[in-house]
Amino acid sequence: MPGSGDGWITLASGRVMWGRYGAAGMLLCHRDDDVDRLLLARRAHWVHGGNGLWSVPGGAIDAEETPVQAALREFDEEIGAIPPGWRLAGIHEVVIEQDVWSYHTCCAFVDERPHYDATLSLENDEAQWWSVDELESLPLFGPFEDALPELLRILAESR
Repeated sequence: MPGSGDGWITLASGRVMWGRYGAAGMLLCHRDDDVDRLLLARRAHWVHGGNGLWSVPGGAIDAEETPVQAALREFDEEIGAIPPGWRLAGIHEVVIEQDVWSYHTCCAFVDERPHYDATLSLENDEAQWWSVDELESLPLFGPFEDALPELLRILAESR
């Protein structure tokens, strides 16, 4: 069933964005033997910005949701359940048009590193944990790639 935030919005600039109230995604980080690993999803070819690019799972914020609530819901819908005991490290907001549309990446630490192959939605072809060093060799979704240095800073400062 579509949420209240599902739909395209045209900004004053003419740019068209998905999410009537903005959008949010969840970036999970797990530390394994002093190596940070991030969970990314490879976007299906038919979704906005798809074509096999890697990014955080996310989507439209519904009218009654906070960015964190939306990111958790979208993660659950697209990937599966987030491991219990997750801890929010911080939120990175990219404002596209003030008071109209923003993307919020919610960064969180998890103690477990589950595999999500059996619970993926059709919006993602796969989900995988990557070390930070491995990200350089991945084809990343442009806005995620642009935000990545700030996301890594949020995670590092929250340790």
